[in-house]
Amino acid sequence: MELSEPPSSPVRDDVQPASSAADASAAIKAKPIELSQDDTLEDAAAAIFFASLEHFLANVPLLPTSSAPESVHQMRVALRRLRAAIGLFRPTLGGPALETARDRAKTLASVLGAARDWDVFGVALKSGVQDAIGDDASFHALTDTLESCREKAYRAAHEAVSSDDTSRFVGDLQLAIERHDWEVEPEMRTPGSACRFAAHALTRLHKRLLKKSKGLATLSAEERHLVRIALKKARYGAEFFESLFADGKAVHAYLRTLSDMQDQLGVFNDMEVANGLLDRIDAENPEALRASGFIRGWFAHAAQQGVAHAKKSEKRLKKLAPFWT
Repeated sequence: MELSEPPSSPVRDDVQPASSAADASAAIKAKPIELSQDDTLEDAAAAIFFASLEHFLANVPLLPTSSAPESVHQMRVALRRLRAAIGLFRPTLGGPALETARDRAKTLASVLGAARDWDVFGVALKSGVQDAIGDDASFHALTDTLESCREKAYRAAHEAVSSDDTSRFVGDLQLAIERHDWEVEPEMRTPGSACRFAAHALTRLHKRLLKKSKGLATLSAEERHLVRIALKKARYGAEFFESLFADGKAVHAYLRTLSDMQDQLGVFNDMEVANGLLDRIDAENPEALRASGFIRGWFAHAAQQGVAHAKKSEKRLKKLAPFWT
């Protein structure tokens, strides 16, 4: 996978200037997975694993383009979905080949995540902070250092995606899916076993989410992070199996609620990540300290305003009816 150097000023994934609309729209999101009521769990697992890998590979060619930020985001999502799927099927279906793929996906996602973090932080500074702080020398020092760190992260992302390790990850996983290189309980090779497994797995994920999100507005940053992970797993599981259930309206309502909650908790998470990035900027460029302090205060104030949203989200989740029962 040959990749060129990253662009010096790429388009951020959630800010799309008119001049780059065509490029930004080229990023590939996860496609719906079509399963049948008669599918075995083994066949469903193969389809889900393949869809995640296809999602990842579809975005690789976009990394050297102005759509780089969105391609990085989508590749990370694809790798998260793959890891979630492998974890979801374990221990009913699993084995060394899948565990190796899961570990490799985690390693690659961490490199892509570093680039993504700088992109998100850069966009956050455009959301009111820049206007509030004005034409300040310390802020310019901060944004210059941010861009330097971001470019380093993108070089690392390019190297990781085009590495031999990633080629082996892709090739080995493709082969494992083709050969069904895993162990599976015999009853999971029977027609309809995918549907039976889905109902059980989605119930388990939903109960875990309800438990972890209890008292959401009062949770610590670490506890909110665990809620966010539970949200992602529940949402990915629902997306994997939604085609097995007929009530499209109920599916949409469920996924919409989880997506909204994930977005809200993502804002909290982005603020926590930003503090770590500001620590790096402060260490590399002391001239950015004044602006850094201002931004930390700005984010802390914004976090306090999210408490009301958290209370509403928890109530909304409690009322949400599972679509698979």
